Amino acid sequence: MPSGQVSAEAQELLEAYKKAFELERDYNASEEDKIAVHQVSSKIAFLYEKVRNTVDYKEEHLLRKNAVGRILKRRIMTERNEYDVAKFLVYELIRARYLPNKAIPEKRIDEVKVIIEKYTYLLNKIPDYSIPINEKENVFDWVIGIASYEIEEKLVPHGRETAIVDFARKVMEKKIKVREELRIDQGLEKELIYIAVLKNLIKSDMDMIRYRVFLMKHPDWLFAPSEDKFAKMALVMNSIATEIDATIHHRYVDNFSRAVKKNLAYFEILQEVAAAHPKEMENIFSHHFHVEDAIKETCVRKYRNAQTKLRRSAIRSIVYIFITKVFIALLIEYPYEKYILGEVNAIALGINIVFPPILMALVVMSISVPSKKNTALIVAGISEMIYDNYTQPPLVIKGNVQRNSLFLSVFQLFYLIVFGISFGFIFYILGKLGFNYVSMGIFVFFVSVVSYFGIRIRQNARELLVVQEEGVAGFLAELFMMPLMKVGQWLSVKMAKINVFAYILDFIIEAPFKTFVEIFESWIYFVKEERDKIE
Repeated sequence: MPSGQVSAEAQELLEAYKKAFELERDYNASEEDKIAVHQVSSKIAFLYEKVRNTVDYKEEHLLRKNAVGRILKRRIMTERNEYDVAKFLVYELIRARYLPNKAIPEKRIDEVKVIIEKYTYLLNKIPDYSIPINEKENVFDWVIGIASYEIEEKLVPHGRETAIVDFARKVMEKKIKVREELRIDQGLEKELIYIAVLKNLIKSDMDMIRYRVFLMKHPDWLFAPSEDKFAKMALVMNSIATEIDATIHHRYVDNFSRAVKKNLAYFEILQEVAAAHPKEMENIFSHHFHVEDAIKETCVRKYRNAQTKLRRSAIRSIVYIFITKVFIALLIEYPYEKYILGEVNAIALGINIVFPPILMALVVMSISVPSKKNTALIVAGISEMIYDNYTQPPLVIKGNVQRNSLFLSVFQLFYLIVFGISFGFIFYILGKLGFNYVSMGIFVFFVSVVSYFGIRIRQNARELLVVQEEGVAGFLAELFMMPLMKVGQWLSVKMAKINVFAYILDFIIEAPFKTFVEIFESWIYFVKEERDKIE
């Protein structure tokens, strides 16, 4: 097909990728001095971050952004001015290897300082009377969260990521049809599609989504708003945050997410094609044969990389679970059996420590590579998007199902029965093995968390599948595992809020530890300078 038949969205994607590639290539190619940290202090800081990220499990692509937020919050409280905040933030990121050593120009510190000034000025302008006392900390965290993402984008440009997100958003606006009875206006529809794309395509967390929606509503924020704009925004900042969060949690957002997920494999693979061939994209799009060859080649590589990423995620999950489990065993289970029951059940203790990681490993091993048929469907789906030749009916967004109260009661009763069977069977087996009530509670706690982590990892792996079929055995397994997964989801949310390990590291250890690293690095350079003076 000639290039003239390429869709407007695909043409915009080509242009955006070209600009993003050129920006990334030249972004740090400056003659200016690059920021350098000592290798020894970097190894110490890097090791700390590894420990920190192990005890507080987060998706791998969120680690740098979360580190920016952590450091920013701490430095704003301790430094005298925004330049120092920016300087120490950038240096910490380089030491921890979130940014490359001897590659970031000094001017990035000034650029980050400007961003920090913008947000601290906004925070300082918020009148006390405009926010209830119990919500002040939430608004502070909200603003720091979006600031951390803007800072990360300044340090590591996200141009190509933004390009594929914009392409996916425009394609989904074409493919989605909303029922009139839902009464969703066009502006809200676009916002919900955008949120669904962010959540599913690039796995954005709340801070990232808030920042993107905030920019969608206030596009001039990136271009140094006037004092008048700052004053008006500060006056209603609580309302802005509340409104954006209400949109993110809209009752129909999951309906839009399901529509996006049906097309996720197309966007994932197209993103990989563009990443692998940044200079040849125009030539690839010029003919459907080139598109087909590039997609097939990319699918093979993506399937292989997905397995590697899957194993890495599983290992991080296993280590996190194992460390947490050993800690709880030593802190609660062993002392309870030793000093209260008077006898330690070594079998129960061993099963409690070993079984959850083994279960996670089994879940990962059960995930298979997509077939050639899946690849053919991806080729067809991407070709439709590139050449604006949609053959499938639109994805209709319907309202949430309103079930008859009698049927709802029957379904809830059935679910309670399944819940009882699942947990009853587990407690029965554990009782036969001599588990006491504390050991049983700990076992169920970790198996539930593992089941939830496992299903999340499994869902991430299945995103490359266009047609997802589930056999009878798989359906029954998920049916009886559902209670465990639901409990695991609830526990994971609660654990994230009361993660003792992360709290200790963030508020007790991190500040003095990072201060020690800075002093240690200064001492190393002092010794080096003194050594160089010796003739």
